[in-house]
Amino acid sequence: MKKIISTTIIISILGISLPSFINASSIFDQNYIISDQELTDYESLSLVDIQNFLEAKQSTLANMSFPNFLGHTKSVAQIIYDASRENQISPKFIITMLQKEQSLIEGKNPTQRNYDWATGYALCDSCNSSDPDLAFFKGFGTQVHFLATIMRKYIRKSSEYNYQVGKTSEVDFYIVTPINQATANLYNYTPHISGNKNFWRIWQDYWDYTYPDGSLLQVVGDSDVWYIHHGIRKRIDSYSVLLSRFDVNKIITVASSDIEIYPKGPDIEFANYSLLRIPTGTVYLLVDDTLRHISSMEVFRTIGYNWDEVENVLESDLKSLEKGDPITMSSVYPTGALLQDNKTGGIFYVADGLKHPIYSKEIWLAKYRNKELTSVSPDELENYLTSSPVKFTDGELIKSMNEPAVYVISEGKRRPIISGDVFESLGYSWRNIIITSPNAVGIHPLGEVIE
Repeated sequence: MKKIISTTIIISILGISLPSFINASSIFDQNYIISDQELTDYESLSLVDIQNFLEAKQSTLANMSFPNFLGHTKSVAQIIYDASRENQISPKFIITMLQKEQSLIEGKNPTQRNYDWATGYALCDSCNSSDPDLAFFKGFGTQVHFLATIMRKYIRKSSEYNYQVGKTSEVDFYIVTPINQATANLYNYTPHISGNKNFWRIWQDYWDYTYPDGSLLQVVGDSDVWYIHHGIRKRIDSYSVLLSRFDVNKIITVASSDIEIYPKGPDIEFANYSLLRIPTGTVYLLVDDTLRHISSMEVFRTIGYNWDEVENVLESDLKSLEKGDPITMSSVYPTGALLQDNKTGGIFYVADGLKHPIYSKEIWLAKYRNKELTSVSPDELENYLTSSPVKFTDGELIKSMNEPAVYVISEGKRRPIISGDVFESLGYSWRNIIITSPNAVGIHPLGEVIE
């Protein structure tokens, strides 16, 4: 389904200038392996996303814990998440390296040595893993820690390392001139073509799918609808859940083979704004895949909920969901509110003391069509801190009224669709394109081309 096409053709079709990080080829390029943004996107997976991915891949790591670098026992997902956040290195990168170095994501029978040297840190070609001088670097948590820290160090002190952007070197009889820092990092860590080609293959397999995050897919003749999220397919449990969260007009009909390439993650079982009670008596409000503990019955009554609305569930039913801030008496608009400045007409989404500006009518209608709009004074709005603007939801098709390029929103980024042929081959509908203001388009960072 993918097409190989030059960047020059992309530019002429879309009428836009694409940044140098976009790789328009599905063929391994030794000078460009992944983008800098892909290397440093530490927010690309949440803690729950990492755990879900390990479970979807049936990795032995999914249910394992190890001491982290400081000696505190943590789950594998937590170790990856913490190292990613502390060093601002993508958890996707760490996961890919775990597979590349020791096959720990998909290997069925890893040895203790595989876990001890999980990312291959400090193991040079001529090194012996039993060398006492290397003992300090041994252990899963330590290996993940040092991988993330050295990647950040390669960036901060790039001039101190052998492989640098724009500097030509010979690697295994190939001429290599890294055109970005992420590629230089990979060669500094693994100075071999075969190793980096293996990394690239795994990266393509794990993260470079045809349909971007936010897509709703349905196989012809099948009632199940699947939501694509961070490279995992999640079955939507019922039609009522589907209606509470998504626009059914955005469902794309595909062949079963297009679905099966994605590992299967946990089902989406609960409607948005569900009230869920676990056996201990704790009640949660589900807001956009985030569980928020309602701290007391007084809070429950004050918000105006009815006990008949509460659904009894097991704690295990909620393990695939993020835990958010609790809802207390001081929480303001826990489910969010739309407030309009009665002087300027500006509209804000307000939740938990923060107001998020909405840059266009199209964003407002796409995300909050069914939410009541309340007119308030500027003084009322001054009570809330201004935060990041509201973006379009993943999966939306958008274009600026001032340019021809069509984008699909994925992980909060706008990904250009290379041509009308590709647009139609992916099953997108022209009527679903939202035409909006340049400012509303521009708040989404430019992502990679969909080709």
